[in-house]
Amino acid sequence: METKNKGVTTNNTFVYKIYGRQLKMKKKLNMKKMSGLLFLALLAALTLSACDSDTQTASNSNVDKSGSADGASASTAKSSGAAKNETYYWISQNSTLPLFVANDYPGLDRAAKELNIKVEKAGPTNIDLSAFIATIDQVCAQKPAGVTVVGWDPALTEAVNRCMDQGVPTITDDADLPNSKRFSFVGTDWYDIGVQQAKAMVKATGGKGEIATLSMVNADNMKRAVAGFTDTLKGTELKIVAQEDDGGDSSTAASKTASLLSAYPNLLGIAGFDSESGAGIVRALEEAGKVGKVKVTAMEQTPEFLNTVKEGKVDAIIIQKRELFTYYAIKTLYDFNHNGLSVNGLTGWEANPVPVNINTGLLVVTKDNIGKLLDAMTKRNTK
Repeated sequence: METKNKGVTTNNTFVYKIYGRQLKMKKKLNMKKMSGLLFLALLAALTLSACDSDTQTASNSNVDKSGSADGASASTAKSSGAAKNETYYWISQNSTLPLFVANDYPGLDRAAKELNIKVEKAGPTNIDLSAFIATIDQVCAQKPAGVTVVGWDPALTEAVNRCMDQGVPTITDDADLPNSKRFSFVGTDWYDIGVQQAKAMVKATGGKGEIATLSMVNADNMKRAVAGFTDTLKGTELKIVAQEDDGGDSSTAASKTASLLSAYPNLLGIAGFDSESGAGIVRALEEAGKVGKVKVTAMEQTPEFLNTVKEGKVDAIIIQKRELFTYYAIKTLYDFNHNGLSVNGLTGWEANPVPVNINTGLLVVTKDNIGKLLDAMTKRNTK
């Protein structure tokens, strides 16, 4: 750090300037009687003290600026020293899913860098609810600064409650646990995901014929999506003939799709609601020679999967703003700890100082906008 100092002696008053701040020591000095060595020692002590104070303040200023630069609601650090020692956790099952690595992790990492904190990713790498619950309990026993949980299943509710009861600030992202004690949810409205897929399916099929769905049928967020889908189709002539569970696995989705094509030869469309559904559906249609004949709506998976819209294999893909909601999940936890806001004088655990629900929205990708999206992604990746 480059330090601009200026020492001035005026009327026996010593004034020391650093970055425009003044540290004043008023002391009558008899310069003739004071030895040069003592004067230099005093000057050195003052310099070290002032520089140490300024370094800490500069660090705090950097945290404040990075927090406000991206429009965070109130994420300013009270002390950079305290913040940098804080550890937050993101916990999910299937935690190394390509969708998460490509989209969720960058948001977590960016928030960690901006806030000068540590963010850990935890949870089983497969679909294992028991291991998921155990991970939540193990993490919260360590008393981290905060935890965000992907609320895949209502069975996670009690684990989240235990975290809150231990004094660990806990929220949900991506999928909610509305009956838990969590103090906030950050993510997409899954009911709206179903609504948007239904609208796309009606447009692709003409609103008449047999269709089916693939999802993780026990996941609460996908139940909401399927509810939005079926509600929106009321009044149309589209009939849902099957609702299959693919377990969040593309191979299972392909197998289920093949079975659907065999059982329902007049099947006109398939809607996939988890990130692996779409890839499995497309694979089965390619093998059956029915690409384009059976209409497909799906969720995002990897950047490469978006090309299926350009190729005419998928009619619409719903993209969640995943990097956005993991980023704001961590910032919400951080705000809970640091924003200092009150509700009629009540703060923190007495009265939740952050929004209860943060809807980060979604993007519907079709043949009309896929070109623009792919161009933007290419430019981003070449920077």
